[in-house]
Amino acid sequence: MMKVKVSFDTWLQLLGMLGVLGGLVALIIELNQSQKLSQANAYQIRISEIQEAQRELALSEDLAEILQKFNSEGVESLTAGEKSRVVAWHSAIQWRMQGQFYQYEQGFLEEAALQRTLDDLANGIYERWEELGLTDRIQPVDWKNKIIERLNKNEKY
Repeated sequence: MMKVKVSFDTWLQLLGMLGVLGGLVALIIELNQSQKLSQANAYQIRISEIQEAQRELALSEDLAEILQKFNSEGVESLTAGEKSRVVAWHSAIQWRMQGQFYQYEQGFLEEAALQRTLDDLANGIYERWEELGLTDRIQPVDWKNKIIERLNKNEKY
């Protein structure tokens, strides 16, 4: 058996190449994470703009009374103007929750926060959306499926 002698310079070159490869892997991971964060930020800005527009429509001095009327007496008790405000209000809630789901999917929101949102939906918000005809607006499909899964788990639907 023959012994191969490797010089110190060769070992240094090998270690240097491994260091460069390790640096490239770290850079790729960092760029990927940065891209995901940028996408989540852009998506959140979009959601915020849409939500703000909906809020402006919904907000008024008497919104709390209108929402109370809707919650206690149903959509039939509302005037056309009141219904528009309630729909705008709940649309803004939908956009916010959709944004939270997107952040969760990207790994920027913890599971507990998403579960609280699903709890809110299961405890009456989804029923209100049904009454207002807003359930067909829930996007993306994965988010809608997650909601339906929770509702089925709670045996309310």
